[in-house]
Amino acid sequence: MVKIPSKVSIIISLIISVLLFICCIIGAFMLPDLISKLINISLKAGNFIKVTILDKTIIYCLSYLLLAVITFTNLLLFILLRRVQKSKVFTVISVSLIRGISWCCFGLCCIFLAIGLYFQLSFILAFFAAFLGMCLRVVKNVIEEATIIKSENDLTV
Repeated sequence: MVKIPSKVSIIISLIISVLLFICCIIGAFMLPDLISKLINISLKAGNFIKVTILDKTIIYCLSYLLLAVITFTNLLLFILLRRVQKSKVFTVISVSLIRGISWCCFGLCCIFLAIGLYFQLSFILAFFAAFLGMCLRVVKNVIEEATIIKSENDLTV
C-alpha cells in the first residue's frame, strides 16, 4: 500500500474538511427539496399512514439540527487538524477537541434515533454514529494518557 507523507495527509484532510463545510452550506439550501423527496418516497413505499404538518415540521427541525451538529463537528475536526499540523497533538486542548467530537457523534446518534421514527434507515446511521462516538472516546482516553505522560516527561527534563 502506498504511504502518503504525514504533512500531505494533513493537507488532504484539511481540504476534505473545507469541502465538507461547502457541502453543509449547500445542503442548508437543498435540504427542503431533499426532505420533500424523502417524504414522498416514504409515502409511496407505504411507510406512513398520513404525514401531518406537525410531522413535516419535526422532520425539518431535526434535519436542520442534524446539519448544524455536523457543521459544528466539522469545525472541531478542522481545528484539531490545524493543531496536528502545528505538532500540538498531546495537549489538553486537543484532548478537549476529541472529547467534543465524540459527544457530537453521540448527539448525532440521538438525532438519527429521532429521525428513525419517520425514516427507519436512520436507525442504522444512529448505530454508526454511536459506534464512532465510542471509538473516539477510546482515542480520547489514549491521547489523554499520552498527554499526561508527555507533561510528566517535560517536567523531568
